[in-house]
Amino acid sequence: MQRRAVLFSAGEYLDSRTYPKPSLELVGIKYDILALEKRLTQIGFTVTKKENVGKDEYIPTLQLSVEHSPNDAIHIVYFSGHGGHYNGKNYIYPSDFARRYDLSNDLDEASVNIEDIISIFKGKGRLILILDACRCDFGISKGYYSEMTSSEDVYIAYGTLFGSASTATSGFSWFTEAICDEILTPNIDVDILFTQVRRNILTKHYVQTPPSVNTLLDKIILHSELYYDDIDKQIYDFVERYGDEYSDKYGYFHGDDLIFIDAAQYFNIGLLDAIWKFRIVSNKIFKDKGVDLPELNEAEEKLVSFLGFTRSEKFFTFDESHTWYYNGRQIRMGEIPPLPPSMQRKLPETGKELNVRLEAKKESGNIIVETNLPEQSEIFVWDSKSKFSKKLVISNGKIIIPDADEIKKVIIDSSIFGTDDNTKRLIGDKSRNLIGEYVKYHPIYGNQVKCVFEF
Repeated sequence: MQRRAVLFSAGEYLDSRTYPKPSLELVGIKYDILALEKRLTQIGFTVTKKENVGKDEYIPTLQLSVEHSPNDAIHIVYFSGHGGHYNGKNYIYPSDFARRYDLSNDLDEASVNIEDIISIFKGKGRLILILDACRCDFGISKGYYSEMTSSEDVYIAYGTLFGSASTATSGFSWFTEAICDEILTPNIDVDILFTQVRRNILTKHYVQTPPSVNTLLDKIILHSELYYDDIDKQIYDFVERYGDEYSDKYGYFHGDDLIFIDAAQYFNIGLLDAIWKFRIVSNKIFKDKGVDLPELNEAEEKLVSFLGFTRSEKFFTFDESHTWYYNGRQIRMGEIPPLPPSMQRKLPETGKELNVRLEAKKESGNIIVETNLPEQSEIFVWDSKSKFSKKLVISNGKIIIPDADEIKKVIIDSSIFGTDDNTKRLIGDKSRNLIGEYVKYHPIYGNQVKCVFEF
């Protein structure tokens, strides 16, 4: 999972007629951005830092940070400096703010509108926007109201209440200091994190309440640490101790299922819980050895396991009352989590929809499948002659299966694989841009192409 942070500061402001030096200077800002950079690096974020830059660098820097960003990425954008609101809009003031305002007498021209930042990240992952800035009125606003609005999957943490100042000393600002105090707390949702930040500031200083706006569709944990309890370890030891015996007795596939079924029964828990608890310990052991493993939360891990079960009479089945069986033996499956937002189908990127077309024919002893899938993309194709799937490359809008005289059926049931960056951009993350009658969604693999041709 990509974890990126872009940190901006504006502590040194250019001289201007309206705001002559040193009226806007913020001496402690340099400590804020250095401290947060260190903390975010500690918890695994790739950090880009921009200190005292002008307005023209903000949007291009953010656009660059989301290039090739998957839709499950976590982005942090942080600003420490002056800010405010005017006529319902919220702004941060870059280092050339005062000079720009002298020339334009226009707050939009001189500042960065928060909505412009949020729009860059739409469809590019989850955004945590941290604004350590004042929220005072720049002039006399009509209605004196400014709502912090955002699209889905955005969390906004502001340093102070609407209409108030964000307090700083010659060192840290109170808000950034509290974030650095709390952000290493492991395995807590970002909303709980900023609740603790809020409590930290009020407990120490008795003033300044940092509010939040939360439109995230799932829990976001900035600092995760694997840990396990005694029951987790007992289940892990049970599986490790008897797993080989089960494989020898029942065969690899049945043995792998039955060891977890029996572990679940022995410890009086559901099968999915037994698998989850085993994985907690296993992942912790590998991570302690320096192995970089993908981090799935409990719902994701359980669903990946559940969707991977073989459905057949000799494996997993269920009846009309949703009682589960394994090879005819009743089992306790445990709670099957609903599909979390991270595994739900993503809409195609605007303007990039590709309605997949497939047409097949026999010609000169070959089967030719004509398609509009991107050039040089790869797809798995099964045929009734070889009875296995082969990876084929799309060239000149065609998939060619040679020596096809004896082939009666061709099945395409495959993800689409990009061999270069251009192809990946066309099909999108997990082929999200593919649409049409031949496209089916799988919660793990994303959009897949499925069709059958008979000859």
